[in-house]
Amino acid sequence: MPSPWVADRSKLPHPESVEVWVDGQIGHIQLAEPERLNPLGANEIHVHYALEELRANLDVRVVVLSAQGRAFCAGADIRPTNHFGGHDELDWSNGQRLAYKYAFGNMWETLHNFPKPMVAAVQGYCLGGGWELAHMCDLIIASDDAVFGAVEMDVGLPPFSNTCNYLAKMVGKHKALDWLLNARRIPAQELLQHDLVNQVVPRDQLFDTAVEVAKTIAARPPLTVAAVRQLVKKSMNTMEHYELERAWAYFLKGTDDSIKARAAVAERQPPPEFTGE
Repeated sequence: MPSPWVADRSKLPHPESVEVWVDGQIGHIQLAEPERLNPLGANEIHVHYALEELRANLDVRVVVLSAQGRAFCAGADIRPTNHFGGHDELDWSNGQRLAYKYAFGNMWETLHNFPKPMVAAVQGYCLGGGWELAHMCDLIIASDDAVFGAVEMDVGLPPFSNTCNYLAKMVGKHKALDWLLNARRIPAQELLQHDLVNQVVPRDQLFDTAVEVAKTIAARPPLTVAAVRQLVKKSMNTMEHYELERAWAYFLKGTDDSIKARAAVAERQPPPEFTGE
């Protein structure tokens, strides 16, 4: 039963896009559009409110974030076929989004500030915003067929939910720039070598492994766990340039090159010739 100060998700558009349940001390948030490879868009507001609901639930000590189907999340919804228009349907200007933080429930900041441990269970494609969603969790359990990538360059944008900051701190400037500028797709086993995932397991063991990891953490003293998490997160400071990342992305989104790049990807066409305009 959600707390009375948490929004009723059933009254928001497309509540079926995210499933939420509690099993003992483990809360679950699951992306539930497998036929669309679980793209991010209007469903972000449901992740936001699901986090708020599980934060308010005193029984929940750890949250498992998972997804249905063959992919965890293939990135932003640039080919909306179900939702009412992906990220651009509400007629917010880029200035309003940046200044007033108008977005789908401010999911990214909610994730960053969430006080309980989160375990991501990642299979298949984990690209763009999907990778950001995963690496904002505390631990990542990946299936042996998982492929990660900061691929925003393909649509003429920088990552804008802290990936530039995160990767530079995790793998160093040169490797980070290679992955970012070339939109590299990186297999889970390679990420394991760089300590960017915690475990790689067969697909059929993924969910159960993530739950077992969550249960192990849930058995620890919860207030001490919260303190350790906050100290580690502050040491990383990956949200340091969050507003700057978004400002760059919102500006670049309106350039000719970015518009052409997104259209080419959406229509499955070869990359266009870019003019720097």
